[in-house]
Amino acid sequence: MDEAHHIPDPVPSQDSDGPGDTPEALSAIGPSPVTKPPQLLSAGMYVPQQSLDEIAARRRSFRQNLFVLLGLTLTAFILTAWILVRVDSPFGFFSRGPQELVRAQLRALDHGELRPAYDMFSPRYRGQVSFDTWHQLFVRHWRMFHAEVERAETPAFSGPGVTLEIYLHGADDKEYRARFTVVRTEGRWWIDDVHWTQEADERDVSHI
Repeated sequence: MDEAHHIPDPVPSQDSDGPGDTPEALSAIGPSPVTKPPQLLSAGMYVPQQSLDEIAARRRSFRQNLFVLLGLTLTAFILTAWILVRVDSPFGFFSRGPQELVRAQLRALDHGELRPAYDMFSPRYRGQVSFDTWHQLFVRHWRMFHAEVERAETPAFSGPGVTLEIYLHGADDKEYRARFTVVRTEGRWWIDDVHWTQEADERDVSHI
């Protein structure tokens, strides 16, 4: 009878799974930690969180710069409007009340708007000087009335009236001085009298 051969059990290989690597052991340990994926942009590209923070910071900076630009633009507009009002003709800040009335009549005369200009005279003046008479005066001296204002003296207040002297350069290249007397009646200002004088020879060329 042949002798039985004893075959030793194979020695476990060092590369084989040990008892700690069995599926049961792995399940006991739990799933391995998974790194949170970066956020997804609308374009479908993954970017780091740091890049998103930089984009948000740039947007905030853009909005701040936009607000600063709008503020500077508004300030420049207000300053420009103030300068225009300040130097709008030689009247400057004297642009309300009697000064505005005188300027309105000079503007109407320069544009040939005779009826509106005549209606700025007081009832007393219109009672003494008819529109036809005043119209003839304008026709005779139209180059004088088509004038550019050069400067205005400080208004002189006397009782209920105000006297204004305006220096003008006429369409005939002559220098004129117009002296307006403005009064306040019936709740508004009226031009009660006016003298146009040629500066060269001091002739009163328009008083009636």
